Amino acid sequence: MSILNQLKDYRVVKVSLPLKDGKKSVLDGVAKVTEQPLFEVTFLPDQLNPEILNLDEFCMVSFDAAGENKSIKAKIVSIEDEAKLLLEMVDSFSYIQKRGYFRVDADLSVSYWVIDEENPTARSVQTSVNISGGGLRLPVSEEIKPGTKLGLEIVIDSPQPRVIECRGEVVSNYDHGGDKFIALSFVDIDEEDQDAIIAHCLAEQRRQLRLKVKVLGASVVE
Repeated sequence: MSILNQLKDYRVVKVSLPLKDGKKSVLDGVAKVTEQPLFEVTFLPDQLNPEILNLDEFCMVSFDAAGENKSIKAKIVSIEDEAKLLLEMVDSFSYIQKRGYFRVDADLSVSYWVIDEENPTARSVQTSVNISGGGLRLPVSEEIKPGTKLGLEIVIDSPQPRVIECRGEVVSNYDHGGDKFIALSFVDIDEEDQDAIIAHCLAEQRRQLRLKVKVLGASVVE
C-alpha cells in the first residue's frame, strides 16, 4: 500500500525544504494527495517564501500514522501560490514505533553526550526530533552503536517550560533520507520528567490540530 494513501484526508506534516543557500527550512503544513504520486502541501500565510527555495533538491515530508513515523522524499513540481506546493513522491520510509507511548515530531532543544567517553562532549540537535514518553529519535553526525549510554538534556516549552536531564540507551541507528539518525529509550528518568514529556506530546498534538484548522480555514478547499 502506498504511503500516500495516508494522505487521502488532510494531515498535518512537517516539511524540510531545501534553500538556495544550502540550508533547510522546516515548516508545519497540511498535506493531501491529489493524483498519485502527486500531493499538495498547504502552509499558513506568510510562512512559505518561494523565492528562496532550491527547486533542484529534494524535500522531506514526515508525519505519524498508525504507530509509525513515515517520511516521504519528494521533489517540488510547482509552486501553486505563496502558501501551497505541489510535490511528487520519489521514495518513502517508515520507522515502526515499538514503545507504548504517543509520539510526535517537535522542535525541541536537545543536547546529548556519550557517558562513557573520557571527556564527554555535548552535541546539540538543531532540527526537530521525534519524542515520546519512552524515548527519542534524533539526527546525529556519526553512527552511535546500539547499547551506548547517552546523557541527555531536553528543554520543553509546553505546557510548562522545563529542563529535563536524563539518560538514554541507543536502540538502533540508521540512514534516513541521506541523514543519520539514532533511536534511543529512556533508561534513567524521573517520573515527573517523563510525565512532563507526555504532557508536551499531548500539547503538541493539540497544536497540530489547531494548525490544521487554521490552514484549511485560510485556504480554498474544493
